[in-house]
Amino acid sequence: MKEYRPIIGLTLNYRDANRTIRCIDSMLSEGVSHVLIWDNSEDNGTSGATLSSNLSGDPKVSVKVSPTNLGFAAGVNRGIEWIMARFDQAWVLLLNNDARLLPGAIFSLSEALSRHSQAVIAYPKINHAGRILGTVYYQRHTGLLTTRPLPGSFPYASGCCQLIAVERCESPIFDEDFFMYGEDWAQGWTLGEKQIAHVPQPLVVHEGSASSGLGSEFYEMCILIGHWILSGKISQSYYGRVFTFLGHYITLAGRAILRSVRYQSITPLCAFQKSHDRIKRAILRGTL
Repeated sequence: MKEYRPIIGLTLNYRDANRTIRCIDSMLSEGVSHVLIWDNSEDNGTSGATLSSNLSGDPKVSVKVSPTNLGFAAGVNRGIEWIMARFDQAWVLLLNNDARLLPGAIFSLSEALSRHSQAVIAYPKINHAGRILGTVYYQRHTGLLTTRPLPGSFPYASGCCQLIAVERCESPIFDEDFFMYGEDWAQGWTLGEKQIAHVPQPLVVHEGSASSGLGSEFYEMCILIGHWILSGKISQSYYGRVFTFLGHYITLAGRAILRSVRYQSITPLCAFQKSHDRIKRAILRGTL
């Protein structure tokens, strides 16, 4: 017997009302019952007030302003908690604010989640700036991301778009040790392949990295720190952690060199050194 539930939309906003409103419009046009905007702007409520003003009068949209920028993982978790306190029988559609749904997206995702009773999330292929991306695999010892599985790799679903059956998950959907980037890799490792259901058709158009700034030092740092943190979480022993850390070091150093050449900038190299120093201090303090 197939299971269908009300769908409540969730998106995070960071000082980007125009993109967020377009994202909300796409969810409402696909028939979500309600949408929550979790505002992480940390600008004394200015962005939240702008959103509320532009969306005033729409009973299907709520804006929740966080006093501080919690990051993506914690922001999503707090948003889901807010939704579950008011719509406890719902499934949650998480969608990046720089993305929009294509026609039929919610129906297809709901069908997948209904057919796979073990699945916690359903996720689609994504048109990412003209490139169609489906399931991506994370190689646990090196941090390599590939579209085909390598030995030692596991699949994960992009946090850009997920339909989440919250009642099927015992813990928060994302690990809050990750501020931005890496939380979906960790989610894939934690859930395992049987608890993620893939819809093999493009259902979302995603601009990509609108909030973090592709190629910026902030973006590079978040990506790198996400890799470093995950390398510690997926290793079961001391020697395993050392091996995985070294594998990531080689891969991430190579990544930084290639991106510095590509962008003709030393920013990726500087971010690599800073992220490595930060993680090394965390290891020495025993906090990683």
